[in-house]
Amino acid sequence: MESTSQEIIAQALGGSNEAIRFLVVQNQAFAYSVAYRFLGNSEDAEDIVQEAFIRLWKNLHKYNPEVKLTTWLYRIIANLCLDFLKSAYGRQRKNTVDVHPAVHHSIGSDELIQSNELNRWIQEAASGLTPKQKAVFILRDLEDLSVEEVCGILSMSAGNVKSNLYYARKQMSEKLKKYYQTSDKIRTI
Repeated sequence: MESTSQEIIAQALGGSNEAIRFLVVQNQAFAYSVAYRFLGNSEDAEDIVQEAFIRLWKNLHKYNPEVKLTTWLYRIIANLCLDFLKSAYGRQRKNTVDVHPAVHHSIGSDELIQSNELNRWIQEAASGLTPKQKAVFILRDLEDLSVEEVCGILSMSAGNVKSNLYYARKQMSEKLKKYYQTSDKIRTI
């Protein structure tokens, strides 16, 4: 299916199951990545992604073509993740971090172990952030979105984004320093 995003969305609005399927397939990996970074648990991330695509499908008629579809999907995923983290179940689950089985064909097993360990530490460190700080940190630093995009996704002012990002980075820096100090001691033994 070779069409522009707007044409695909128009086809999906017209009832094309192929167009809807294309939108899901095209955005599934990035949606899972964002949800996993928020939640640190693959099962919860999969549930959020499934719910996000259901909401996207049900609300596609509300889509504003002036906004990139991925920005709109980020907003849906971020809101679902924030709601999940605020829920009692989410607060209980956020302390259970699983190591996501990433597939890296170009790196050796030692590097893969270190990468998984670092991902686990990042998830643990991020679990101590407030939901807004975590959202800003994930979207800005891990997903590499611009401040303007983060503002649009989270409905925050640039000042609020920058403030939350400052405190998130500060807290993450302190926690990750402990990781590197611990891991350096382990490697030198």
